[in-house]
Amino acid sequence: MKIKITAAAVIIAALLLFLGVHFYNTIQEKEWQIQREAVQAAYQKTILAQVTNVERFVGEQPFTIIHGEDKIGQKLLVWVGDDQIFTQMASDGIDAERAKAITLSRQPAASIKRVVPGVWNGNLVWEVFYKIAAEQTNPDRYYYDYYLFKDGTWLDTYRLSIQ
Repeated sequence: MKIKITAAAVIIAALLLFLGVHFYNTIQEKEWQIQREAVQAAYQKTILAQVTNVERFVGEQPFTIIHGEDKIGQKLLVWVGDDQIFTQMASDGIDAERAKAITLSRQPAASIKRVVPGVWNGNLVWEVFYKIAAEQTNPDRYYYDYYLFKDGTWLDTYRLSIQ
């Protein structure tokens, strides 16, 4: 009897795992397709030869950002939007670590959650999303800082409102 119950539990667990994976893949397929198309466009229209990372930026217009290398191994970034493509050598701008450092110099209490390249007001930027811990009477606050990709110049800060 115990063997039948154990076998049934294993079968049910395997079925639930299979359905969970299938559900996740179904939900993510549209995003993965957008990323695949952006990478193909970058290969065709830029000097990109190898991809190391792909991420999304959603601002005024969504962009897929592709980190990679050209044929001689130089690092570059490609921003692929619906109707625009921008390419910059990584050495022509600051990196994510520098954007974090700038944010922490401006907001020492910040807990950085994410740093992603993007396009904001027509500029290639680094978007830094961070939290500043609450004081006793105030809730945590979340912020977006925008820095020029080229030199790290601070452009603006958006504070998320309390819900």
